[in-house]
Amino acid sequence: MCFPKLNTVIILFIALITNVSFAQAQESLININNSSCTFNSYKLDMLVKNDSLYKATVLLNDAIRFSKKYNFKDTEAKSYNALGQVLTKMSNFKRAESYHVKALKIYDSLNQDKGRDLSYSGILNSYVLGKNYSKFDSLYPIAQDISKQLNSEIYFINLRYKIKKDYYSFDNASMLESSNIGITALETTNFDSLNYSKNYRIENLKKNLHQSYQYYNAIAHVKLSNFKVEEDYKPLFLINEDELKASISTDINSYRKIASLNYYKYLYYTNSNKNLDSANKYLLKSDTYKYTALNNIELKNIRNGELVDKIINAEQKLATANETRKKEALNSQIFLVSTIIMSLTLAIILTVFYFYFKARKNIVKINEALKASNSKLIAIDKDRLEFFSILSHELRTPIYGISGLATLIDQENDVIKKQSYLDSLISSSNYLSILIDNILQANRLKFDNKTLRLKPDKIEKIVSHVVSTIAVAAKNKDLELIVNIDKSDKNENILVDKVAFSQILINLAYNAIRYTKKGSITINVIEKSRNDEEITLRFEVKDTGIGIKEEHRSVVFSAFENKTFLNKNSSGSGLGLYIVKTLLKSHNADIDFISTPNKGSCFFFEITFQLSMSKENKSTPTLFTHRDMRVLIVDDNKINLLITKKNIEKIEGYSCQTISNGKEAICLVKEKDFDLILMDINMPDMDGYEVTKHIRMFNPYIPILALTALNSSEISAKAETSGINQIITKPYIFEDFKAIILSYRTMYNQSNIIDAEAI
Repeated sequence: MCFPKLNTVIILFIALITNVSFAQAQESLININNSSCTFNSYKLDMLVKNDSLYKATVLLNDAIRFSKKYNFKDTEAKSYNALGQVLTKMSNFKRAESYHVKALKIYDSLNQDKGRDLSYSGILNSYVLGKNYSKFDSLYPIAQDISKQLNSEIYFINLRYKIKKDYYSFDNASMLESSNIGITALETTNFDSLNYSKNYRIENLKKNLHQSYQYYNAIAHVKLSNFKVEEDYKPLFLINEDELKASISTDINSYRKIASLNYYKYLYYTNSNKNLDSANKYLLKSDTYKYTALNNIELKNIRNGELVDKIINAEQKLATANETRKKEALNSQIFLVSTIIMSLTLAIILTVFYFYFKARKNIVKINEALKASNSKLIAIDKDRLEFFSILSHELRTPIYGISGLATLIDQENDVIKKQSYLDSLISSSNYLSILIDNILQANRLKFDNKTLRLKPDKIEKIVSHVVSTIAVAAKNKDLELIVNIDKSDKNENILVDKVAFSQILINLAYNAIRYTKKGSITINVIEKSRNDEEITLRFEVKDTGIGIKEEHRSVVFSAFENKTFLNKNSSGSGLGLYIVKTLLKSHNADIDFISTPNKGSCFFFEITFQLSMSKENKSTPTLFTHRDMRVLIVDDNKINLLITKKNIEKIEGYSCQTISNGKEAICLVKEKDFDLILMDINMPDMDGYEVTKHIRMFNPYIPILALTALNSSEISAKAETSGINQIITKPYIFEDFKAIILSYRTMYNQSNIIDAEAI
């Protein structure tokens, strides 16, 4: 909170004290030696520090008059700068700026960079406290360039103004960056080697600057984490409260800063640590400092009132000195000035009361907001706990099913029953895989924009894959699964991200199965429009299930919230429809539904795909007889090695060898001739990226496919950089896996043809 500006009082005050004789001053800020004049910066700074603003102003006006009289330009400029500093202390920022500008003009005429450095710093301070941020941003780089050239301590002071500006303008990211720069610069700078702007060094300057930087850095960490990340509260607790008090003892807002420090500690124990006793302790400390700050404001205004009284006394002395010469005029002037001063005094009192009651009102509002926020956080925490309880059940159910069915298969001799158990095992495995994908996808979609990886494919093939995934689940509930797809050209493909799009249909289909006890599930694919380059398809997933009431429409697609009306009917995670809606945004599409309670629902959406015509495969005679494709499988997990080996051996014309160590794999590739490598990413000693980089040093052409459970844009980028040709994400469907492996056999045959033609 800043004090009300007393522009009229200040102008009048300066006019009065300039009439006080220089000879009457008991002391001076300037010293004259051998026709030279020096300015006592230390004495002035002590006056300002001790809040002796009236005395400082009188002495400064004497110094200005004296410097003008004897043409001491350097001293005149220093006096203007100092007067700007005093007026800033009195919260008259506009007038303070004008005096700093006057000083700057004189230094420009004298071509003194050291003086410019001081003037720019004073102007920046007036801009920050006066909330003139646009001017600050335009001047700040110029001021810092001069400070850097001079190796001046002003560089660090200006940086503190920049951090304050970021704090006042709520630019938390910039405040964090600037404070980090300041802390690093302090650690690497020897203050004894600086060229100080004044003729004395400020005591504990480096320590005080570090405390200030550290304070704003801690605040920035907390604000940028939105008061939620526990790690970002750590810098807050590294600040020593007593040292911070000492470093900001001359700051009018010092108690507000200490109050804020304790308030953020209160938030930490409320939001992250959940320690109510500690939270209440710091909230009480924060409120205590807030009230202290308000009391300081009142005291400051009282001191301003005393300053006005001194102005009146100065006027009366001036009136007495000129009484015999201008008695009548002076009486009129006294009456006018008295009226003005009384009005200003009244205005000051009213302003104090206004800010006092406003502050009280704001405190009440803040307390109410804190109560409301606390209630909301409790509700959110309850929802999260409920979700994780549901999620625990959802994960344990298929895991229990998988474990139990595996035991039954081992014990059962009847082939038909074994197959039935095996189908159920596959269904539980598919559901568990989809559930984990949804959880990971929901977390990623909160922070990343989904980037589609478009490749040519047929919509019939994708829908067939979705049906095969959900077929066992539908069969287990005796639900009829119906698929209707409009016919299309057999050579026509669409550009589609198969993984993302399949996830949309699978989630919708599983949702339909989950909430349907009897009847059917229908998937319709309808062609809406087309041209030479695009086709628009409408997708519908219908069920004969429980339906959805219209009053619940607003929360159907919200993560967690949709559980509020589905709990009685199902134990689903509540993420499926949220994932669907989010993924459809990446397709520039949206989803809607029509539903009748107890009769069923129909979810539908439309997507426009780019068309891609597939070319007919023409057989090309080869000069070589076919031989088995030799595959090397690299994985440190024995079960994964076994599964991958069996899947490769099921593909006709393929043989394989396995290895469980990255370094051994490199030696094996050097010794033997392999046509394809399946590489695990996460391995001890040497991961898949490093192994691939080493192989590429002596064999840049062999296809290397990453077989991994990881799936993100970061993984894809690292794989591409290391030289991996493609990523196959586990778990996968065998037919998809087989198609990818066979595609590299085609590439192998084509390369053989090219080599033969070259021969």
